[in-house]
Amino acid sequence: MPIDVVVRDFRPSDRPACARILTEAGRRAFHWAEWPRFDGAGFDGVTKEEEILVAETRGRIAGFAAIYRPENFLHHLYVDPDLTGSGVGIALLREAMHRFGPALSLKCQVRNQAARAFYRKCGWLEDKE
Repeated sequence: MPIDVVVRDFRPSDRPACARILTEAGRRAFHWAEWPRFDGAGFDGVTKEEEILVAETRGRIAGFAAIYRPENFLHHLYVDPDLTGSGVGIALLREAMHRFGPALSLKCQVRNQAARAFYRKCGWLEDKE
């Protein structure tokens, strides 16, 4: 069920919530692989030099997207697992497209069927690479 979502720029105070979401959502998305627990420093390491957008709903951090601007590359888009299907991911992707334009690209693991379905639903096309 869609909920009200506000997407804004990342603030340092968002770091713990974003690290938690990266840990929990990543473990679900990549259930076949060993996935680390991210703390603040770990989150900073995997988003270094990236522009981060944060989604908020009901007064809490609901997800984030991180874009490596020199290549217009969407490196991360993670949503709190409790809010999957609520519109948070769509709101983050829409804002990323608004800010970074149609040249935005991403890579998605072939085994990550849920993410691939999400991007297809949002109008993205898969290439052969």
